[in-house]
Amino acid sequence: MTKLSNDLFNNGYGNTKYTFAGYPSIKIFESPESKKWINHLLFGDYIEIISDEVLNNRINIKSRNTIGWVNTSEIQKSRLLEVNFVDIGQGDGCHIVTPDNKHILIDAGETDNMNRYLNWRFNLYTKKNPLPFPFTVVISHSDKDHYYGFSYVFDNNKIPIDKIYHNGLVERPGKLPLGDVEDGFITGLVKNTKQMIEIIGMAENRKGSGSMYCNTLYKALNNNPEVEFIALSNKDNYMNNFDSTYMIDNKPFAIKVLAPVITKTNGKDSLKTIKNLGKDKNGHSVILKIMFDKVKILLGGDVNTEFGEILNDYYKKLGQLDELKVDAAKACHHGSNHFHYEFLESINAAATVISSGDEEPYAHPRPDAIGALGKCGYGKKPLIFSTELARSNKEFSRNNLKNLHKLMDDLNKIEIDLQAETNEEKIIKLKAKKLKANKLINSHLTKYGMINLRTDGQRMILAQKYEVEAKSGKWDIHELVYSEKTKRFELQ
Repeated sequence: MTKLSNDLFNNGYGNTKYTFAGYPSIKIFESPESKKWINHLLFGDYIEIISDEVLNNRINIKSRNTIGWVNTSEIQKSRLLEVNFVDIGQGDGCHIVTPDNKHILIDAGETDNMNRYLNWRFNLYTKKNPLPFPFTVVISHSDKDHYYGFSYVFDNNKIPIDKIYHNGLVERPGKLPLGDVEDGFITGLVKNTKQMIEIIGMAENRKGSGSMYCNTLYKALNNNPEVEFIALSNKDNYMNNFDSTYMIDNKPFAIKVLAPVITKTNGKDSLKTIKNLGKDKNGHSVILKIMFDKVKILLGGDVNTEFGEILNDYYKKLGQLDELKVDAAKACHHGSNHFHYEFLESINAAATVISSGDEEPYAHPRPDAIGALGKCGYGKKPLIFSTELARSNKEFSRNNLKNLHKLMDDLNKIEIDLQAETNEEKIIKLKAKKLKANKLINSHLTKYGMINLRTDGQRMILAQKYEVEAKSGKWDIHELVYSEKTKRFELQ
């Protein structure tokens, strides 16, 4: 009897063994001999090993709710960096899994889609206890379509939160919604947990117009009373402990903070204001650059025309424009026409992901933004992805969309019936119906618009679901590999 080599799997809790799908994707087959595949896994997908006995160079596994067989030559022991651009409708929402299995949420849109995605991803439907690891949250800025989805995540007692990073501008009611202003600069920055709790703990800051951001942050304390609130800026250089000395599997991993850019005003840390609340909030978005081995990925909130120019000029004057240059980027501001062209030129990404939704009066992504992203991208064929376009597949055909709306209507009715029902037997049946409806809705809302980025630091894929399953597989996969000659990731 041939056993799977220890070099190809990890030991988990109890007697479990697990491994990961190899580059760029692999198939699950019906049997050790079958040529018929029954599921299609992406580079880095988690695989549970049912048996380590090797038959016909295949092993029996379970992955993506499928039991079958995979080739031993197509699996790998090491975990990848995952960047999941979740389709949360209008807004931004990103789930990052580091190669050492740390989880970071960057923005969460406006609706409950991020919470539904997490329920689906971690199968939280029937779990009684919280997940055994915490999530770190980054709120790029206080626009509702970036932060309000966290209100649903914070209410979910299965999802522990250890830290909430933000840009230091805490929107609240009143004449100075972002804090004190001196000489054209906002000086009332909120830097630490004590200052944050003082502001969101004030009842008047959680009432009336402009109070929604404070209300959302205050919710985090219900299930996470020890959570830390930490402001980020270029002064920090790196986020948390992810600095230039952090290593994963002998590869450097870091999260660098490029913005907001702090200035000193009357001896106080401050941020420039152009006296426009919306533009100030957007312009001072947290901008992060994730670096793993050779790959660089930019996540940039809603930076607009004015502040794109300010940031580009700032790094240009320092002689550090290369700080903005990356291999993949999340487009700022959902593909809005409010962009600074030279800022996009400096980013020069080989692949850009636009996160946008259907029900918005902006026509995102805008034609000029798509054109500029392509023209400013790296290589002859820069890749432009859109969560909104990725959702346009058979699962979201007109009939299926009607079914989805019907499911949501049914779920609302179940909720009403549950509140009114007193018979224990009927309550159990209604809860079972609720669970089934939620699973179906979550599956629809979270899987089919997501753009998946996976990388081992030398190779990278970006993938989206085909509109209709092809003979070759379920995924439209684009491969990029690092070139020592050009020092860039090149499209294969």
